[in-house]
Amino acid sequence: MNKEEIYDEQISPLMQNIIGVCREYGIAMIASFNIAHDGEGPNGKDCARLTCTSHLPDGEGAFDERFSKAAVAIQKSAPHHIGMNITTQHADGTRTLTAFI
Repeated sequence: MNKEEIYDEQISPLMQNIIGVCREYGIAMIASFNIAHDGEGPNGKDCARLTCTSHLPDGEGAFDERFSKAAVAIQKSAPHHIGMNITTQHADGTRTLTAFI
């Protein structure tokens, strides 16, 4: 089992829980994992610098400046894909997050 598979099977489910709690309570966060392994990954991708990074704003939608700088430094040298999400705040105070990956 390689690091990417371990991340997918063991760490990702935990991170989904952490991300859910952070979103629910408006806690800004950043977490990054280096899951590089030797050889090729899916679709022939070179996995020498594979990372998985999550960066969330606080409850007001503001990103912590320090975390933003860290995210830029992390992503600067790592191959990555850009995702977008939209948060809708409803009249009853609940929020709906729509992610486009």
